[in-house]
Amino acid sequence: MSGYEVYGALGSPYSMKVRAAMRAKRLPHTWTGMTGEERGQIMPNVKAPVIPVIKRPDGTWTNDSTPFLLSIEDEGRPLLPPDPAQRFACLLLEDMADEWFMKAMFHYRWFYEEDAEWCANWLIFDTLPNAGRKDVEDTAAGIRARQISRMALVGCTPETAPLIEASWKRANRALEAMALGPTRFLFGDAVSLADLGFYGQLKVMSYDPTPMAWLRAQTPYLYRWLDHADDAGGIEGGWAEGLSDPVNDLLTICGDTYLPFLQANVEALAAGAETFSLTVEGGRYEQGVFKYQAKCLEALKREWAALDSAAKAALSAAIGKGASLLD
Repeated sequence: MSGYEVYGALGSPYSMKVRAAMRAKRLPHTWTGMTGEERGQIMPNVKAPVIPVIKRPDGTWTNDSTPFLLSIEDEGRPLLPPDPAQRFACLLLEDMADEWFMKAMFHYRWFYEEDAEWCANWLIFDTLPNAGRKDVEDTAAGIRARQISRMALVGCTPETAPLIEASWKRANRALEAMALGPTRFLFGDAVSLADLGFYGQLKVMSYDPTPMAWLRAQTPYLYRWLDHADDAGGIEGGWAEGLSDPVNDLLTICGDTYLPFLQANVEALAAGAETFSLTVEGGRYEQGVFKYQAKCLEALKREWAALDSAAKAALSAAIGKGASLLD
């Protein structure tokens, strides 16, 4: 059988996450940064028009990064630690990276004028190679306007900007501590799914002007760590024992912010509301409801229910009162 075919974009955090995962797992694969013409050929193979799109060796297609990576956990090197408490922590942190930490990526990319122009031009340059500067920048202006118009829907507004940035910086300081050791990654010297979730968001932000400047000034070793996580295929190492201080700090953010965010979304959906709000990270946060994020909480609850009391106790100590939202 042939290897996996990964079709994505260099400016897509989920594309970068999957590419790094395939490298870390040492699975045969090809990577294609899709052009506009190629998108017309590839996207009809999946239901939702989101990237990355992956063609499996058996000829089937998929494009949801987390379910895909979980489906191939038994192939190549594992991305989930075997210890039950660590495994759950890994799944929870990866989920937070995908669904909450990513808001900072979207915020920084489209909130600041310099970033919005830079990012739009960069994204369209990848999509329209050989088009020439004028066509690239004219097309980018339209993409920029469309993305900015979507900001309120996903919770990125002038009112929520301070808390989004504060939460992002708080998480990055924990990740900086991880980057400085004594292990190379969150759960030991083997890269995990959680590492790759954060990596994907930060990798694209490491090129965007405003977050790049902050990362290089405030968390310089995390900034360099991104290149280590980008291709961990040659890094040998095993899983550590227990929950490290950086993992505990990130789990506390989950309990303070991410799990309440997921719960508020579920309650709003149940009430038939179109938006929801809550107070987190010292500010008021509001966005539109998302069914997908309700599924995220359901999946976490299933994983939590399967844990024994000792694992739940260890995790609850770090998560705090937010752990009750998993019952």
